[in-house]
Amino acid sequence: MLFDTHTHADYSCDAEQTIGEAAEAAHNLGLGIILTEHWDRYYPSYPESFLFDIADYFKHNTPLRSAAVLLGIEVGLQPKAIPEDKAMVKQYPFDEVVGSMHCFDGLDMYEPDTYKGLSKDEAVRRYLEDSIRCLEMEPDFDSYGHIDYICRYMPYEDPNLYYSDHPELWDRVFQLLIDQDKAIEINTRRLGDARVVPPLVELYRRFHELGGTYATLGSDAHYKEHVGRDFAVGQKIAEAAGLQLVYFKERKRMVCGE
Repeated sequence: MLFDTHTHADYSCDAEQTIGEAAEAAHNLGLGIILTEHWDRYYPSYPESFLFDIADYFKHNTPLRSAAVLLGIEVGLQPKAIPEDKAMVKQYPFDEVVGSMHCFDGLDMYEPDTYKGLSKDEAVRRYLEDSIRCLEMEPDFDSYGHIDYICRYMPYEDPNLYYSDHPELWDRVFQLLIDQDKAIEINTRRLGDARVVPPLVELYRRFHELGGTYATLGSDAHYKEHVGRDFAVGQKIAEAAGLQLVYFKERKRMVCGE
């Protein structure tokens, strides 16, 4: 079974689905699902919005847990948050922890003001350099979320990421992930646009060339209609890059289909 390993529901402030709706949508597609609610400590724009009562989350959702419905969390990576979050994830029985960059240098990548006065090259460089700072602190997560998150919000004519623009920085990011035995996420949110696929394939292929083996598929669904979106495209990317699709259960890596 394939799993949608990145979804949001009741405990994510920006989601418009319940865990029941998300699980039903996944079931109808023949998918398993992992709920990964937002956890962003010290988030710059809305400091309290992307935190939630984790004990209540497990109390409410554990009765819905099954072989096809797993409970995780998406932890926003910032250097000042990593020590506390490493302790936090050890306290709870998560199936999967997604580690994601939503900020660089303490700035929210979602906000237009973040990019004022920056060229695309400068913005991407700062994003990658801060990613490296975070990964060098060895945060505790299983899969590295949406490497192209910044592409959703960069205000430049071509918002895609290209390996050739910053090869030394991409190699450092990928090598840190490989050395720490992390999977990399193929986030399917942008894959409805065929133009984004070739540069992403190049990045994932480079991850594999350096020794990376595993990838997860995640829709980043906030609405039930988006669960499992463009998974066929994501599977083709994994195949083209030579990556094995996996999911996580009780923080253990599981091969999809086995």
